[in-house]
Amino acid sequence: MADGPAPSPAITRSAHLRSESRPVFEATAASAGMVLFALFAHTAQPLFLLAFAGLILTTLAISGSFRSTVSLGNLFGLTGLSRPVVWWSIVGFVAGAGLAILFRLTSDRPLLPSGFEQFVLVAAAIGAAEELLYRGYVQGRLSRLGWPAAVILAALAHTAYKTALFAFPPEGLVIQYSTLALWTVSVGTAFGLTRHLCGSVLPALTAHVLFDILVYGDWGQAPWWVWG
Repeated sequence: MADGPAPSPAITRSAHLRSESRPVFEATAASAGMVLFALFAHTAQPLFLLAFAGLILTTLAISGSFRSTVSLGNLFGLTGLSRPVVWWSIVGFVAGAGLAILFRLTSDRPLLPSGFEQFVLVAAAIGAAEELLYRGYVQGRLSRLGWPAAVILAALAHTAYKTALFAFPPEGLVIQYSTLALWTVSVGTAFGLTRHLCGSVLPALTAHVLFDILVYGDWGQAPWWVWG
């Protein structure tokens, strides 16, 4: 029995373009959803519903990526413990501790937390989730654009989310948005480079989680930007 006619080159190219652009679209949609969530997470209803819609958009974008990904680990940049991953994770551990100590010193706080309150678990979970999303998922999906673009764009997406999270501070509180954006994009770019160099999100995740543990370990309650 004869096979059917082969698809035309134009159709093949079109299918290839759709296949290549889909991950970029998914990463963009997920990032936009998180900005929407962060922007309206601290508002009252009905605006708060926009924050909920942002989470739905992010969830739909990520769930749509499951179709074209071999495993959940690959989707979020969780690879095996190769020697480069271990070494870069050690670098991430040192970097996270150093950044946390620097933050505490510049905030006129003790060098290290005197103890650990229950909120430290939430802080660590938030830090891990941000790295899995931005350095893991977003940067991985944007890798079709080349690794420099993927690193920078993932850092910018994280910065947009972080800036939006602080968009409506309590009355009387002044936020230095330029400083916040500069630090977030700089550290995010460095974290993204470790993801590119070793192929795993683990070094960035280690650094971010340790930073949050040391910075927020002695906080008795969640800061306003977490619970609103």
